[in-house]
Amino acid sequence: MQMIITGSGTSHGVPVIGCDCPVCTSNDPKNKRLRSAAYVKSPASIIIDTGPEFRIQALKYKIAKPDCVLLTHNHADHLNGLDDLRVFSHTKSADPKNPTPETEGEGLSLYANKKEIKAIKKRFDYIFTPVTQGGGKPKLNLICTSDINEKNPLVIKGISIIPIPIMHGKLKVNGYLLSEEKNGKKKSIAYLTDCNSIPEKSFRTLSEDAGQIEHLVIDALREKTHSSHFSFLEAMAAADRIKPRHTWFIHMTHNMDHYDVQKYIDQNLDQFPNLESIVENGGSVSPSYDGMEIEI
Repeated sequence: MQMIITGSGTSHGVPVIGCDCPVCTSNDPKNKRLRSAAYVKSPASIIIDTGPEFRIQALKYKIAKPDCVLLTHNHADHLNGLDDLRVFSHTKSADPKNPTPETEGEGLSLYANKKEIKAIKKRFDYIFTPVTQGGGKPKLNLICTSDINEKNPLVIKGISIIPIPIMHGKLKVNGYLLSEEKNGKKKSIAYLTDCNSIPEKSFRTLSEDAGQIEHLVIDALREKTHSSHFSFLEAMAAADRIKPRHTWFIHMTHNMDHYDVQKYIDQNLDQFPNLESIVENGGSVSPSYDGMEIEI
């Protein structure tokens, strides 16, 4: 399984409009952070979130012929590029007699929890309202994730997908656990953006149903605490419990340069014995960056 981090920044993106701080004016590509999103390019084609820059990300990282879309939640920085999915309606069958591989529905399948589906239908009502001929719109099949779990995972081209409930302030949103069997062993990528706490049940799922988590992509907004996002140290504390081989920060602000984030992690690693041991044995804890590729 190969995943590209197509965006590693927070809701403003980096550079921030009108900001002349050292990070926003940096020429280093690792300090250019589009809104957080990811793309699984192999063995399936899976889009995770469609933020405002989705078109830019799709062109830059050659997103094509998606099998499905996974939505974490309906905030603008994760959803508002939804209309650009309509280009895939030209290449993906919308005929119920010739269904997509993962469902008997019509159009490109988008998975989200019940609350997010309600929000999509309200915000993008034109997609689901019959109209006269003319004017393109995406053909989407919205599928609730409530029945997808460790006992009944979504399986697409060998990738097993389980929604992982996480808390984004007072909102329950979806992270996703993507797993693949390799040589008889299960290995996984856990994608947990936009959260400031993880329910115990979700920790158990990550412990008991993931096999070896090779990569944990986790919300880590900034050094200071926040009401709905993990700080750097809070993200490290969660990773210390999950014990992935590699931990990657995502959804970062412009408060700190990429390399200064790494220095901060290294300076505080001794507070987290599991992570420290993992790093000593060839693992890593680092900030992600746009265009970074991870694989298992």
